[in-house]
Amino acid sequence: MLKYLLISFGLLVSVFILLYPKRLLHPLNLIRPFQNNSSVPNTNNSQSSNNPSVIPSSGIALGVYEPASDPFSHGTAIDQYVAEVGKKPAFAWFSVRWENPTTGAYQKFDPRLLDQFRTRGIMPGINWDASKGSPLTKGQTDFSWAAINSGKHDDYITQTAQAVADYHYPFIMRVFAEVDGPWYPWGYNAEGQGNTNPADFVTAWKHVVDIFRKEGATNVQFAWCLAASVIDSNTINQYGDILKRLYPGDDYVDWVALDGYSNLASTNKGALQNDFQPTYNFIKTFTHRPISFYEVGAVENPNDPMAKANWITQGFLTAIPTLFPDVKLVNWFNGPSDYNPTKPNRPTVSWAVDSSQNSLNAWKQVVASPLYQGSLLK
Repeated sequence: MLKYLLISFGLLVSVFILLYPKRLLHPLNLIRPFQNNSSVPNTNNSQSSNNPSVIPSSGIALGVYEPASDPFSHGTAIDQYVAEVGKKPAFAWFSVRWENPTTGAYQKFDPRLLDQFRTRGIMPGINWDASKGSPLTKGQTDFSWAAINSGKHDDYITQTAQAVADYHYPFIMRVFAEVDGPWYPWGYNAEGQGNTNPADFVTAWKHVVDIFRKEGATNVQFAWCLAASVIDSNTINQYGDILKRLYPGDDYVDWVALDGYSNLASTNKGALQNDFQPTYNFIKTFTHRPISFYEVGAVENPNDPMAKANWITQGFLTAIPTLFPDVKLVNWFNGPSDYNPTKPNRPTVSWAVDSSQNSLNAWKQVVASPLYQGSLLK
């Protein structure tokens, strides 16, 4: 009898090893709960990692970028935001650079950054910047498309993918943000980077995603991002083909993200749709992925104390729900200030929702609106 029990036990162990080899390679996994497969994106090498369970079935998810969020804040920054606006966001994100600007060392994946949101019932996100320190620093040739395609960073990408896979919990990762602009080292036509052939970018994007898939990081939702302000109705015919060629394809993208701002203090560009609509309409011709307005912001107009408040209510309560039906996630960029070092005479401005009481009151209307009750977590 004992002999048959031992044989049966051995068979069960063999099956466990076949089904869950990574859990034995990482002992801590043996005491972690198994991920519910219904909430894990499907990421094999021939199919998109898109996971419908984290896309709102109804309503729009409302998120926020809270720059004070870091592993040492213990979530206090997001708690302060919630206390101020009166409701928890559906999503919150922050930025991480690939390399430390001082030491040059690769920065390891830190689950605490995500946990400060996840443990509060908020879908977390990472802006994973291929840069050494600030991505706005010029001359970072180590992060050009060619450098990434050369395999220079493969060990780091692989280690990150393995750590992400061990984390299990779903989150959104935005890689190579605003690729259509020249201001980041991975950007199209960035100075001195050689980023001129969109096919090279597509290869770099797929290279990163394939490594994550190979390592079983099925909990990642990849967001491909454009700066919506790069094109307008007058330049779409000239520049649109480049945007289309920069797209890796629906099999390699989970979210299409657009960034757009209105600097009312200096240009008074007008309504939210002026920034987003030309690019939105064009990308809908070649992708079926859900769309996120990943960064949205505006500043105060010193000549009109209601300008920013009106921009918020018109944009969020009228324009987005009526003109952008495929937008499922919108994030306010809650940065405290913006300063352009090339224009020292330009005053520092605030993107934050509480830059004035009028703006904060307008944002509270958005937060409370039935239009923005979508959830990214089940």
